[in-house]
Amino acid sequence: MKNQPFLKKVTNAVKGISYALKSENNFRIQILIAVLIIGIGLPILQPTLIWSALLILCIGLVLAAELVNTALEVLLDYLHPEIHPEIAKIKDIMAGMVLILSLTSVFIAGLALIDTLGKS
Repeated sequence: MKNQPFLKKVTNAVKGISYALKSENNFRIQILIAVLIIGIGLPILQPTLIWSALLILCIGLVLAAELVNTALEVLLDYLHPEIHPEIAKIKDIMAGMVLILSLTSVFIAGLALIDTLGKS
């Protein structure tokens, strides 16, 4: 739907996020972790600005990847509702993408924690 007003595009994006929140348990868990890190972890630990930015970037990337994964799953299920081994491979690869980003984020969070606590 090209050339929609900006507010309509934002509304559609919020609908997509809302759908993922309602339908995807992993997305809800990731949102909870993000809220805890941004709302509690960063204010308590007070990492440097660059570490805070990296952590927020990682959170955004994981959440965005989960949305892409969800969108692709919805599309594939619509186009081919029956179980198919090639579609299962695609879904597994997308889940692998989210896992790699999540593990990378945990690794970066660990480095931020080591650096922050090491300076205390």
